[in-house]
Amino acid sequence: MDTTTYSKTLLRFGIICCACGYILNNFFGTLLGIFIFLYLYFIQDIAYLKIEGKLEGTLKERQCSKIVFKAHGGNTIPALDFSSPHGTLSYLLLKGDNWRYIINVIPFKKGEFILDVKGKVYDIRELFSEDYSNSFKLQVEPSVEGLKYHIEKENQLTLLSKGTPDPEIGELKLYEVGDDPRRIDWKRSLKVNKLLVRKLQHLEDRSIYLLLDVGSSMRRFAKRDRNKLDYALSLLLSILAGIKEDLHIILYEDYRIRKKYLFRKVGGYPKKDIFKKILEDLEDIKTVPLEKYIPNTRGVCKGYKNQIDLPSIVRGNSGILQCAKLLSKMKIGTVIVITDLESNILPLFKSVDILSKKGFKVVIYALYTPSFNLDEKDLLEEDILLKLYKHYKNREKIIKNLRRRGAIVVDVSYRDSIKDILNKVNRQT
Repeated sequence: MDTTTYSKTLLRFGIICCACGYILNNFFGTLLGIFIFLYLYFIQDIAYLKIEGKLEGTLKERQCSKIVFKAHGGNTIPALDFSSPHGTLSYLLLKGDNWRYIINVIPFKKGEFILDVKGKVYDIRELFSEDYSNSFKLQVEPSVEGLKYHIEKENQLTLLSKGTPDPEIGELKLYEVGDDPRRIDWKRSLKVNKLLVRKLQHLEDRSIYLLLDVGSSMRRFAKRDRNKLDYALSLLLSILAGIKEDLHIILYEDYRIRKKYLFRKVGGYPKKDIFKKILEDLEDIKTVPLEKYIPNTRGVCKGYKNQIDLPSIVRGNSGILQCAKLLSKMKIGTVIVITDLESNILPLFKSVDILSKKGFKVVIYALYTPSFNLDEKDLLEEDILLKLYKHYKNREKIIKNLRRRGAIVVDVSYRDSIKDILNKVNRQT
């Protein structure tokens, strides 16, 4: 047991009283000094500097969670400090019948969370103290924010591992001042007696093909104000507004191509007419309200290595596959797909393979379905949270598979603004 500053000061005062009483032959001074010594002795003997710590509350991954540390101990005053290698935290001390620390914690990841508690415990008079040290083990539950964080982190790691992609090489053109001499095609240049260089396709005008999934999974919604089709349409219109190249727009369903549009730089439909036609056609699509959204939890199909088996999967000539076969006969360009990765996964893999082999650049805007259908209060259900985690793992495999096939996958949630989405694209190109 350690003595505090107050105890040391009181002890010195007792010594001074005894010394003064002895020197001045003052009985009362000596008696006061002896009383102080006895007081400190008995207080130290009866002081019980022990507390029992108890934690209450739950932790969620990458979310600010609140837990309460209750210090139970009679006639004690705790002065504790909290730390953890598994998250960031702040705390506030509340006085009452029992001392309570309100701790705000943001765990880094799900699983085990260690909370280290260190400090001192004082007696009620703050004359004596004792060191306190303890560790508490808690479990961190998965959450939507945690899932989003891991997806973003995986995107960044994928980009770092791949490095900067080499530019695509297209057809030839006459050499101009400023062109890289390393791109000169010497064999063909000798045949025509002119310097010819290989064009970089990403610097040349390319056709844009925009595919919008309007299938069954895109039509379902649990929150009327968070319809995936409405969000996809706003995203599509934002993309249209910034495109100056030739543009083909295709609406496709699970089993067929629903509608095709064409917009050229010269002639063709004005943009405002394209917008109007798309809106009119989308009005005919009936959305399907859900009483309650349950995350998809189907796993990897045993018969297909690295393939994902989802309930509404189509193994035949699906809408997306018809789109790929149609585009493979057209001018090479960039294919932008807006979908939710909830259905037609195997055909999507095959479509990416077809387009990549033909030289198309494939960009997939993947709408994250739980962000459109779940609120924080829905995550209070343990069953929903577990299914959400399984859904995330399945989706993670799908995205990895698509990236291995050469597609750029941009994960899009309901809260993402157009600026956020463009930033994600820029990080991957």
